[in-house]
Amino acid sequence: MNARCYTQDELLICNLARELRDHETIGVGNNSPVPAAAALLAQALHAPNATVYILGQPDWPFEGTHEFFNLMQRGGIDVFFLSGAQIDSYGNINLHVIGNYSAPKVRLPGGAGSAVVYFMCKRIFLFKTDHNVKGFPEKLDFVTSTASSEPYVNRNNQLEGVFTPLGIMRPSAQEGGRLQLSYTAPGIEPRYVQTQTGFELGITSVPIPETAEPTAEELEQLRGAVNLQLKRIYPEFARSALGK
Repeated sequence: MNARCYTQDELLICNLARELRDHETIGVGNNSPVPAAAALLAQALHAPNATVYILGQPDWPFEGTHEFFNLMQRGGIDVFFLSGAQIDSYGNINLHVIGNYSAPKVRLPGGAGSAVVYFMCKRIFLFKTDHNVKGFPEKLDFVTSTASSEPYVNRNNQLEGVFTPLGIMRPSAQEGGRLQLSYTAPGIEPRYVQTQTGFELGITSVPIPETAEPTAEELEQLRGAVNLQLKRIYPEFARSALGK
């Protein structure tokens, strides 16, 4: 990867933005500058009719978060982004504890509505700004929210994939939804991604493609108009990650 042209954050933002569609209603939660930038970038480039709700935006149109979650439970949010301290091989997430729940090594902030989000939003994108074995174990220390349920459980969602600086993992229909490596970041070898992941990624002899590098247009919008918008919500991130 040529760090002189773009950063890992910018690549991750562009990869997420390309997945978003025109006319979708896109929700972004708290402390999520990367998906916030992705939603704004998509709106600037190829999804001008998308509706974007970013928690913390100055013109947040809801009374707190209660009305927002009501809209979500009525099926009014098409896309949402989630992350976790741990993400397992099926896309389940842990936002509660590292270690034993009764005596954890680290106690985390908690679910913050992620259980509802994972069930009610039509398209879910998981993301992490780092990629290592600790963050991607075979088994979670605690299950905050699940990617799938028994057939009789009503849920409206589809996990689209897990996006990291090293690539994209998507659920495999042949493996019951187990994550497999679909793309690597430019210049990253699939076997390297496997060494940084605590579960098998289904890598075979079939070549795994690389994601496209950010285009000049994407970077221009990201570092320009999107950066200006993001400064209203995440000024520190905008300055440090997009302040070219």
